[in-house]
Formats: sequence, C-alpha cells, structure tokens
Amino acid sequence: QFSIVIGAFLCISLAQSYKILVYSPRYSQSISNFLGNIADTLVEEGHDVTTLIPIAHPKLRDGTHKSKKIYVQPTEEVKQMAEAIDSMEANFFAYNDFNPFTSIAVGYTYHSWINAECSGVLDEPGLIERLKNEQYDVMIVETFEACGAALSHLIKPKSLITSTASVPVAWMYHEFGLDLTLSYNPNMFMTHLHVHSIWSRLANIYTESLSHLMWSFSRSQINSLFHERFEGFPGLQEICSRASYTFINSETLVDYALPTLNRVIYIGGIGAKVPKKLDKELDNLFSLRNKTVLMSFGSVVATNKVPLKVKESMVEVVSRFPEVTFLWKYESPDDEFAKKVLPTTRNLHMIKWTPQNDILADDRLTAFITHGGMSSTQEIALRGKPGLFVPFMGDQRRNSGMMEKNGVGRAFDKNDLFDANIFYAAVKDLLENESYRQNAERISSMIKKKPFSARESLVKTVEFAAEFGPSPALRPQSLDMNWIEYLNADIMFISIILLLVLGSVLVRSVMIIIRKVTGAKEKRD
Repeated sequence: QFSIVIGAFLCISLAQSYKILVYSPRYSQSISNFLGNIADTLVEEGHDVTTLIPIAHPKLRDGTHKSKKIYVQPTEEVKQMAEAIDSMEANFFAYNDFNPFTSIAVGYTYHSWINAECSGVLDEPGLIERLKNEQYDVMIVETFEACGAALSHLIKPKSLITSTASVPVAWMYHEFGLDLTLSYNPNMFMTHLHVHSIWSRLANIYTESLSHLMWSFSRSQINSLFHERFEGFPGLQEICSRASYTFINSETLVDYALPTLNRVIYIGGIGAKVPKKLDKELDNLFSLRNKTVLMSFGSVVATNKVPLKVKESMVEVVSRFPEVTFLWKYESPDDEFAKKVLPTTRNLHMIKWTPQNDILADDRLTAFITHGGMSSTQEIALRGKPGLFVPFMGDQRRNSGMMEKNGVGRAFDKNDLFDANIFYAAVKDLLENESYRQNAERISSMIKKKPFSARESLVKTVEFAAEFGPSPALRPQSLDMNWIEYLNADIMFISIILLLVLGSVLVRSVMIIIRKVTGAKEKRD
C-alpha cells in the first residue's frame, strides 16, 4: 500500500510539472541574478526548467544554480566588444545621465554588443530547432535586452512571459501595454519628481525622451536582424503585446502607486534568501560597538577605484563617529590606501566581499549606506533597515528617491561625497533620525504579512500560463490603437471644430442682431 501511495504521489507531481525555458544572457550580473532566482524557484517547485545562457560577458557569473543550462559561447566579435566595454574606465562621478550625447553613445555601444550576442545565438547550429522541438510550456524573458522576446517567435512556447529586472523603461511601457503617466511617474534617471513643479515635470519628460532614444537602438537593431533572416517576423512590439503575463521586479508597498494591468505581476524581493548566521569574524565586528553601519556601492562601482578625494572624505567622516563600527565593502583591502588609513581609523573595517543579505538581517545593524540598486533597496525594505542612498547610474536614482519618499532614509548626491562636511551631516542624520528606523520596520512588517508573497505570485502565475496559455481578456485594446484613437484626438479635433463653428455662428448672430437694432434705431431718429 505504501508503494501505491508513493507511486500516486509521483504521478501527481509529474502531471503538475511543466517544461519552462528561461532566456538569461550573461551581460548584466543583476539581470542574471533576477532570472536565475526565477529559474531556481520554479525548480524548487518541481518544474523542469532549462536556462539558455548566451555568454556575452565571460567574467560574469550564472544567476541560476539549480536549473539545467544550455550555453552559447561568445563569438570573437562579442568577446572584442566585451573587452572594449571593460577597458572603458567608467568615471561614475563624471557620468551625467542628462547629457544626450553620453546617453546616445552609451546606448548605441551597449545595444550593439547585445545585438552581436543575439546574432551569435541565431548562428548556433541546430539550437533554435532543438529548442522548438522541446515544446516548452512557458518561456520567460527579460526585455531590457530584446533578443529573448524575438527568439520566442521562433521557439514557439505555449506561453511567453516577459519581465524586467528593474522598473519598466522607455519602450517597455508600450510593449507591456502600460501608461507612461509622466506627470507623476518618475523616469529611472529622476531622483525626485515634484508633481506640482512644471520644471520638474518637464525634466521628467526630457529624461524619458532620452531613455526612449537609448533603447531605440536595441529595438531597431533586433527588429532589423530578425526581419532580414525570417520572413513575416511580426516585430517586438507585437510579440511582447501578446505575452501571457509580465513580471516586474518591484515591491508595490514601496514603489510609486501607478496604473497597472491584470496581466502585470509584481514579484519584488523574489531573490531574497533565508539569511544565514554571520561567520565568527563578522560576528566579532558587530560586537565591538553598539552601532554598526554597512557601506557598499554594489558590484559595478568598485570603491577602491573611486577618486582619492572621495575615499579620503569617507574615511574622515568615519573617524568622526568613533562610537560606530563601519563595515566598508572595499575591493582591495590590501592596497596602499587601505594600509595607510586602517591603522589610524580603528572603527573602520574594509571587507572584500560582504554577505549583504545576512548582514542586513542582523538586528545589530544600525544603517546601510548604499548605491540604491534594485536588489539593495528591496533587501532594505524587507529587513527593515534605514539607509543613505547614493545613486551613481541607471535606475538607482529613481530607487533612491522612492526610498526617501517612504521615509526610510534619504537620497544623497554622489558628488557631495567629495565634501566631508556634507557627507558627515547626512550620516549624522541617518544615525540620529529615529523616524527612518520606525518607517523601515513598519514597511518590513507589511511586506512579511502581504496576502501573497512574491514566490506565490511567481509560481502560480507561471503554472496558470503553462496550463491555459495567453488570455485575450488580459490584452488591453490600447495595444491595437493608434495615437489618435488612444488620445481621442479625433474627438477632440471634431469638438474644437464644432465649438469654433458654433462660436462663429453665435458671433455672427449677435452681430446681425446688433446691426438690426442699430438700424431700427437710426430710422426712428
């Protein structure tokens, strides 16, 4: 009887297991991690998951650890472009998101690299036919890079699920069927949007226009590539518009309130792992003083390579808080600068790698000084810690302003790191303003008690899409409308014409009446 029960259980498990393909090109560590977390979560739920990994950047790591993997090795062109991008010494303090020439140059270079990677996937012998023959129930792609969505047209899964590892950007709004709402939805390059200020809203429109320009290279290049090779290719806009669902890596209890669609599912925090106990070395550091602060600017901004003046300013500020332990994620803790400052700054500890999730979960952590990346802000929200957010690039600006709006800390201009006095005042406020911690703990409690967790939303949505495929009811009619119909411009135009005609008739009638009255009066006189 026991064997019968086990056999029945296995049959049920197999019957509920779906074949899923996750397209995860290795060109951005944060995006690889996001897609890897999705893949691993679905594997843990018993599904047959394969991750297709075109290697655009050999130095980056795979985001998935549990799914099956298919690699596409980089072509010589892709290797050369990756090396060229690496050789560009990025000065994040000089980089200006508002400079159109910089945006165009970065957008063209970056998306040309992605286009070359996509060409390599198409040229891989027998790959597309092999994937098509697998008859996947669901294919999940991230649309920051458009190749995956285009490939879905060739692989033909039962359901396509699009996603974004950050907030939607530029063309993604049109592809997902979402409204831009630029009057109150900050663009990714905007730290603050003051909705009652005409200049702030104008700046938001300007940065959104730059975003569209940057991402237009990716869309146009991928569309051209597939149109040339495959007759009848419908285009990215059409493919994405018919996706079953869209995953957005955003926490609704923290992000700005915006119009959405039933097919848009928010899975912010899907990558949050169960925290582990700190190792002995870190545990001892936390025990040194009553307050401990973590400083980390992520994997892109290497703090050992920032300008010397910035590092000196940060060390000076640390020295002004002798009662606080500062843990600094510093990529070269044995370099000359570290050797110079560590002996004289007793409360500073430089660490090459930090288990950020575990540190943030420790009750002894007082605050977090961060670059404001999407993962970091979500971890802060989940763990209930206040933060000082120093955005350097991309969506970090919007994330930082979003966290400030929620009262869990404040956004800080990266260029103010050069001035120790300004940085000191911000850190002092972070440590002494008790409202930051109270707000952070409240948001953390809310996230933990949400009716549906990010994991539940992800798994149930994928399983539903695998069983039923796309639903026409979830596709907004706006995707089939031109701008005249969408904005009711034709109705407004006709209304204006009618008002002008009626106004003209009214004016003429009044003039006729006036002339008749005046003429009658003149005759009597």
